[in-house]
Amino acid sequence: MNSEQDHLKKTVSEAIVPYWSLLGITPNLENIKKGKIILDLPMKKDLGTRFTEVMHGGAIASLIDAAAATCSSTLRKEDEEWSGLVTTDLNVSYLNAAMKDVQAEAEAIRAGKTIVYVQVNVKDTDGKFIASGRATYMILRPR
Repeated sequence: MNSEQDHLKKTVSEAIVPYWSLLGITPNLENIKKGKIILDLPMKKDLGTRFTEVMHGGAIASLIDAAAATCSSTLRKEDEEWSGLVTTDLNVSYLNAAMKDVQAEAEAIRAGKTIVYVQVNVKDTDGKFIASGRATYMILRPR
């Protein structure tokens, strides 16, 4: 493994927040690239709507936010100091009901010094599109 992969894995590990464990969100550490990441969310009864076999849209929105934020964090250079990321905009378009495990693929479309724009696609295990999301993040830096 090279030092860039080590840095990316460390950065992603630092981006994980306790809320993810409530939902069951996990990063796919084998497919990390600068500006790209995949996160998984298993379908479980606790994430269901009143129709327990259908995943709640809020869980999908949380997955999109988590994937986009983690994707943004992969852009931090090894010698660069950030104090955090703040979601400034989150848009979710629901395309199909999720009734299986889902996976979010996030890609940074544009990144400046303080703003990162990310596109996220969510698919189920059959490859069916579940949702599409766009998010904008502000990079916070120490003063």
